[in-house]
Amino acid sequence: MAYELDELNRDLLDLLQLHGRMSYKELGEHVGLTPPAVADRIRKLEDAGVITGYRAVVNYEALGFPILCIVRLSAPKRASGIDDKIRAKPQIIEANRVTGEDSHVIRARLREAHELEVLMDEIWEDGDTITNIVTSSPVSRRPMNLRAAGL
Repeated sequence: MAYELDELNRDLLDLLQLHGRMSYKELGEHVGLTPPAVADRIRKLEDAGVITGYRAVVNYEALGFPILCIVRLSAPKRASGIDDKIRAKPQIIEANRVTGEDSHVIRARLREAHELEVLMDEIWEDGDTITNIVTSSPVSRRPMNLRAAGL
């Protein structure tokens, strides 16, 4: 069952997704609440599992990982341990099991192209792949604007 958001909670979530370090005072100024009221609403959203954490958005290119790869893996059902193998690779920043012909869609960050070969050698043990190197991101990973999405 989906958590029911009122307009204030939706606005708080939209603000926090873009500016996770805003103070309760600043948030309150945007939505018309006192800092204690904002803190109470945020605590309730955390307790309900709507807010699951706070994190920094890192520019991997600035840290020397300019290559973003998307790997579609078609692993047979009998390929045990693939999820554990994927989790163990620090350069894999996201992996999803998916429907359709592929079993997984994997996103990895690499320093150099030859690192892709090393990664692929290990993944190929578990199935066939189609790999793309991202050349640009017209829409990079972004938070969903809940107001615009109709919530």
